[in-house]
Amino acid sequence: MTLAKARVTPEPAGPASDERKEEILLALDDDFLTLLGWDWERRVLTFPRQHPVIGVPDCPVPRCPSTITVLTRPMCGGCMARWHGSDLTLEEFLLVPKVTSRGVVQEPCAVAGCERPRDTVACQLCEAHRGQRETTKLSALTWEEFLNHPRVIGYTRLGPCEVAACYLDRVGRQAPYCKVHYRRLRRDRVAPGFDETRWRRTDKAICTTREASLRGLPDILVAELLYGLQTRVEEGLKVRPECLRPLYDRLRTHEVQELNEVTDPAAQGHSREQDMMIRAWQRALRRLDATPETERVKDVWDMAVFGHTGVLPFTSLLQQPLREAMKIWVYDDLPRRRNKNAVHHARAVVSAMAMLSESLRAQRGDRGTVPAAWTRGDIVAFSNRMGYLTTTGQLSAARRLAFTRFVRRVLLRFRTLGLTGPGQVLEGMPVDFSIWPEDMPDEPEDTEAGRDLPDEVMRQLCAHLDELEAMSNTETRVATELLIDTGRRPDEINTLPLNCLEHDPDGSPVLVYDNHKAYRPGRRLPVAAETAATIRRQQQRVRERFPTTDPAQLKLLPRVRINPEGTKSLTDISSAHRSWVDALPDFLVPVIAVEGDTRVTQMEPFDKKRIFPYAYRHSYAQRHADAGVAVDVLKELMDHRLITTTQGYYTVSTERRREAVDRVTALQFDRHGNRVWRTAKNLLDSEHVRRSIGEVATPYGVCREPSNVAAGGHACPLRFRCLGCEHFSTDVSYLPDLQAHLADLLRSRERLMSAFEADDWARAQAMPAEEEIQRIRRLVERVKTDLDDLTPEDRAQIEQAVGVVRRGRTVLLGMPRVGQPLPDVRPTRNPL
Repeated sequence: MTLAKARVTPEPAGPASDERKEEILLALDDDFLTLLGWDWERRVLTFPRQHPVIGVPDCPVPRCPSTITVLTRPMCGGCMARWHGSDLTLEEFLLVPKVTSRGVVQEPCAVAGCERPRDTVACQLCEAHRGQRETTKLSALTWEEFLNHPRVIGYTRLGPCEVAACYLDRVGRQAPYCKVHYRRLRRDRVAPGFDETRWRRTDKAICTTREASLRGLPDILVAELLYGLQTRVEEGLKVRPECLRPLYDRLRTHEVQELNEVTDPAAQGHSREQDMMIRAWQRALRRLDATPETERVKDVWDMAVFGHTGVLPFTSLLQQPLREAMKIWVYDDLPRRRNKNAVHHARAVVSAMAMLSESLRAQRGDRGTVPAAWTRGDIVAFSNRMGYLTTTGQLSAARRLAFTRFVRRVLLRFRTLGLTGPGQVLEGMPVDFSIWPEDMPDEPEDTEAGRDLPDEVMRQLCAHLDELEAMSNTETRVATELLIDTGRRPDEINTLPLNCLEHDPDGSPVLVYDNHKAYRPGRRLPVAAETAATIRRQQQRVRERFPTTDPAQLKLLPRVRINPEGTKSLTDISSAHRSWVDALPDFLVPVIAVEGDTRVTQMEPFDKKRIFPYAYRHSYAQRHADAGVAVDVLKELMDHRLITTTQGYYTVSTERRREAVDRVTALQFDRHGNRVWRTAKNLLDSEHVRRSIGEVATPYGVCREPSNVAAGGHACPLRFRCLGCEHFSTDVSYLPDLQAHLADLLRSRERLMSAFEADDWARAQAMPAEEEIQRIRRLVERVKTDLDDLTPEDRAQIEQAVGVVRRGRTVLLGMPRVGQPLPDVRPTRNPL
């Protein structure tokens, strides 16, 4: 290939421009430039054939100069069209050479010593030698005789094409252009007002399918584009030559000198992909020389400079002193928050202070611009404003409380940072401009919205996991399964390394993860065998997908895109999870309703807004609490520092316990096994009062004898003979205890009947009464019969209510001791 000499592109002189260019050039990686075959004289990018991000493989068809632009296809687009029009199989078609092989690469003339390019591929001669062969007596000679004839001599090159973007040579004397640009000139110059000089500067380059030309662009813009491309490849974002070529051509057409001149890429005809690339490159160039010290003075912070993601605007703070003070507060607070929620928390605090800023602007004559003039009345006005917004529904009670706490903490921190002293941004801010404890709003009532999910909902979710995988990908499904099984936080699951599964000395599987929220790495969680099998299957898939990457660098759940080596973890599944949940049919759950004096079970849709990834953590805690896991053991399972935090994940509210009592009361029996019907609502209401102050728990039911209740169960003359007392009653929640007591009586009777060395009177007194055994047996059979008569929905609801009621008792809970094996409460579902 004959290369034209580099042409110097004039650009504005200036020390600032030269200094910026040198800074960008120093940031360029020599290995990256070598990978692209970059030469500052030629200025053409040549994409490699093999690379996980920018690789452009050749078309496998013989003599085809094109490349495969769609990696899912076996050939280039042209060969794919020809193959579909043929009757050949793919293997047969790949053996047939392409008939025509026209490309933009200039091959040298076949005459020895001739520097000019061929006029056509077929004739193999430059334009001068082609004319010499066709118009002279040399045309009668054979090909070999013509090439060796003494009159056929080589010619020097005519020079480069005068189009700034072109690196090809001129092919004739009629015009100072290459053959392709000469044809374009003849086509374009018929347009009114055609300017050939500008056309030379701005016309498109002639490149192969693997190339992209940066010729004709200013030096500093070339450096910026190279650095932008480098950052994009480092992030694992794929870049295609067919996208870059029109982008560079448009920059050349608009005669852009620096990338920051492009303020609206879409308005200049750029595609969405090009628009995104330009904005990403501009952002990368801004970050090139940015430091936390230079960023902190701006009104909109790029949080990548501080090691986070996203942006943090302060423009909502209307008073300049307050805005500058908040910048100092955030700058001071950021190092204390090392998890990914640091930016989210900072935005929330800025939003809270913006509410205070808006209050100052609205109710002060000076619009709140003088900190020394702020008073206690401004705080009162702010509190009243927050209350008004809450009353009108513009602000939730929980958000009002959180915002008030933020404002109180920030105002106090302003003083400890010394911002109210002489010469500071909040000089003279009064001491009474603060939120006192009595200004704080009340804690909102806990409605349990968004906490644990009912068993019916969990079963339906697990039954539709295949649809989640079909809508998104396997990684999202596995992440959801692990969230359900382990109860970890979403970011703890998303960032799991490939080798996250270990085994205890006894062979039990253990999940090793990092608690990012509490900065506790290397945490260990016992998991079920099926959960471990899910992890092993995912590990196998990752190894097959990234066979060349070091396993220590791989992630268990690698992101699907922008991750050529598998070292980047899944970011967030909330969007895919929400789309999946919304697409599922309604989740019908049984709900007790009162129609007149009758309580009926109705199937009503469950609120899908309560189903999100973090709700699985609450469900995990609730399942283990229902299974009888002690709270101190559950605290370790949840990886909490305080036991009070764990109790907040499964504590039964008054409403939930009342609903459970309503259900079990409907299946209440006296000592004879007769059903105690309670259909009147006033009787049902009294049942809750009775359970609170008018009864005491017994091993198999409850006692309502007043003196015994007052004595806490220690004033009963018929102790342990409750089934013979008229004050005794039981319900379906005591069925396991009744069955266990019946089994104990039968075992005791068998042992006593075999004890021949005992006296008759001793054996008679110790022998369980046959009447007691028969009464318990009838009572158990009656309870089971009534349960069998229920519909499947009612029975499922009763079983759930039984778990709630039993969990709230103070005796005979059957809680396992520390050290006992944990129950396997993994929800059942179809495996992958």
